[in-house]
Amino acid sequence: MTGGNRLPLGRFLDALPKALYVVAHVMFLGIGLWLWARARDSVLVSPEALLLYVLSQIVFFGYFANWITLKMAVLAEQTLMVAMVLLIVLRAT
Repeated sequence: MTGGNRLPLGRFLDALPKALYVVAHVMFLGIGLWLWARARDSVLVSPEALLLYVLSQIVFFGYFANWITLKMAVLAEQTLMVAMVLLIVLRAT
């Protein structure tokens, strides 16, 4: 680009089909459920906190279904991640 009009980093991702993102989030959801199942029988202080990660992935399906905006999906996901970290740390201390 010329004249200082730079595209934001990752702009090329807008050209990828939405189905690719759905597949990625299904994979993330599966990994989250698998980790939660493994953590239930472990010494982790708060294995149920991993369910907040699972929920954060489910939120993105609302975006893929055009029920919420991407900004709303990201805001909800980040809020759930902060809640997950808080739950883990506060229960561990």
